[in-house]
Amino acid sequence: MIPAFPKPGQIKKPKPAVRIFRDGREWCNMNTKAGRDEYDRRRRVMWERQNKRCCLEGIAPDCPGRLSWEYATFEHENGRGHGGGKRDDRIEIEGKWINGVSHPQCNVWKASRRYNYNSDLSDIP
Repeated sequence: MIPAFPKPGQIKKPKPAVRIFRDGREWCNMNTKAGRDEYDRRRRVMWERQNKRCCLEGIAPDCPGRLSWEYATFEHENGRGHGGGKRDDRIEIEGKWINGVSHPQCNVWKASRRYNYNSDLSDIP
């Protein structure tokens, strides 16, 4: 029970669904329902804009191409290695697509390698 005059540590502050960093990166808070819902909404938008196809189709070996919703995983353009230090959950910056959705096995294949979806992929083996 919170007393009539609670101490600052006793007051619970609501956690934001999306955290926006100074450099513009966005991070969906997966510890809140609103954050998970926003993450799924973004995943759905990317899945539809890609015509229900894997963003790594033709790049990842053995990629089946067609992607069903239940297997669509968020594929970060800049790998989330090292604890997600540069994680960016935005799906568009100034009208330019970033990130995408892929099959789980394609996502694992790409791992933490950087990949620009709007350019050539000659640097990825």
